Amino acid sequence: MDFRTILASAKKPLSDYAQFAAEGIDHICNTYGPRKCGGDAEKLAQDYLANTLKPFADSVSRETFDVHPDAFMAFVPIAGGLLLASTAANIAGALKKNKLAAASVGLVGTALGALIGEFALYKKPLDPLFPLAKSGNVIAVRKAKGETKRRIILSGHTDSAPEWTYTYKLGSKGVLTVAGYAVAGLAYDIASTAVSLTSKNHKLKKGLALGQLAFAPGFAALFAFTNGKRYVDGASDDLSGSYVAASTLKFLSDNDISFENTEVIALLTGGEECGLRGAEAFFKAHPELLSDGVETVFVGFDTVRDEEFMEIYTNDLNGLVKNDPSVCALVQNAAKQCGRDVPFGSIPLGSTDAAAASRAGCKAASFVAMDPAPARYYHTRLDTADNIMPATIEKGIEIALQTVFDFDEKGLG
Repeated sequence: MDFRTILASAKKPLSDYAQFAAEGIDHICNTYGPRKCGGDAEKLAQDYLANTLKPFADSVSRETFDVHPDAFMAFVPIAGGLLLASTAANIAGALKKNKLAAASVGLVGTALGALIGEFALYKKPLDPLFPLAKSGNVIAVRKAKGETKRRIILSGHTDSAPEWTYTYKLGSKGVLTVAGYAVAGLAYDIASTAVSLTSKNHKLKKGLALGQLAFAPGFAALFAFTNGKRYVDGASDDLSGSYVAASTLKFLSDNDISFENTEVIALLTGGEECGLRGAEAFFKAHPELLSDGVETVFVGFDTVRDEEFMEIYTNDLNGLVKNDPSVCALVQNAAKQCGRDVPFGSIPLGSTDAAAASRAGCKAASFVAMDPAPARYYHTRLDTADNIMPATIEKGIEIALQTVFDFDEKGLG
């Protein structure tokens, strides 16, 4: 089936689907509010989305998984506290000419472990320190009419993030300055500690140790980096992506389209903001999706707002995880047919659910339309339903549909 032909004679214009998305986002934000992973609001929003999807799918299910929602971003204040303690130990050791500075090695090492484990690699070193909760995923399946030979998973996430204090108060330059100041202090702390342990020049050791005080404000600032008492609405990040996936199924349903050999899944995940936990749980629960001989791809849509910043991530998870080149090309070619030349890119810091899919062995790509500065609304109270861009969501829906039709016609080629 040719999507452009179908679109020309569709029962409703794509602007209606953008309106459907905008109304759904408004309802979720204003009815359930911020959606911390594992909280009641996340569960209620997923119930609402599951009920919304039922008329458009052959099956809709909800699956739960265990999660420690406070663990992921806790690496920031934990690292700040450990680095302050390391500074104190190094200074005390240098002033008293004793081996107390050796304690700073363990403190710095633990801070690095939290930073690398939780943020750089999205693993779970801090999970045992925090309470357990239940989050979930919504899985809506529109089956193939005949034998299933291809499967495409369109995904967005339903949870929202704790507010990033400095992004809200200071903007992108402010939050990057705070983060850069702390990272510079970490590098200095490592160097100063190394000198304290290896040098016999006490004057040098004392000077370097006291120099660590210059970075103490940066370490202290990490305690307020996120506000765990204030979660954001997450209208663009990422109800917009969730509704791109949901609207794709609605379009197929409204136009009585079920592909002969292609299954279409809308996967709306929980726990993305606390380390891609929902997407990870989905693939762990469904190994058959990658072993049943069906050509399966995953396309994540995350923060579909700023059209001028549309990008397809070929490298995800701090640039460390490589997404599949053929899926990235599939999405890029679909975008070209929709009149948009969307470049490939790499996310410098952070991640999307496509990284979890790629790490699980699924061929994946991520489509994002967000100012990477980061945008002022990113993880702040400004990410509200009245701040979304329906025109960009409409284009996201069009690109998603074109991707689905192209994949049905020729797979990955």
